[in-house]
Amino acid sequence: MEKTRGLRKGAWTYEEDNLLKDCIQKYGEGKWHLVPKRAGLNRCRKSCRLRWVNYLNPAINRESFSHDEIDMILRLHKLLGNRWSLIAARLPGRTANDVKNYWHTNLRKKVIPRKEENEEKEKSKESMIKSHEVIKPRPRTFSTHSLWLKKKRNFVSDGSATKLVISSEDGNVPRECDKTTLPNIEFVKCG
Repeated sequence: MEKTRGLRKGAWTYEEDNLLKDCIQKYGEGKWHLVPKRAGLNRCRKSCRLRWVNYLNPAINRESFSHDEIDMILRLHKLLGNRWSLIAARLPGRTANDVKNYWHTNLRKKVIPRKEENEEKEKSKESMIKSHEVIKPRPRTFSTHSLWLKKKRNFVSDGSATKLVISSEDGNVPRECDKTTLPNIEFVKCG
């Protein structure tokens, strides 16, 4: 691990920027652990890499974001969240840092109020649903003493539950069941 004693921190000078540019032109990008020594800089390798990647690289697009790029940022942010390097990879010449800064200074304020409005709408829908709860109809129950029921069916009680005895269509063979349905009336085993 590098010794951090004596390393310069803070803002980069014009001379340091030129030394770093010359070093990258001579040796190419990569091997960042060698860059500070090769360039004669009193900076750590991470600082050199970030300075190059975010500011000095000539491939960086410094123009304002186009409408297409803004649209792409919005769509990708919705899909990927705050994964700025993945979003920037889809925008040629834009760094993750540039995309993140643009998002936080310009776009976040426009997108978040929409989310809050949508959340408020959802909450109001939920409260309306709760205030108008649907009451499920209960099955109609008949007393075993009902005259109408006695005429239609015979009940047999074995002590634990009442069962329906339904005669077959021809009236000869009775059968037992715990549940049956007559037109518009359901009989259920009660226990």
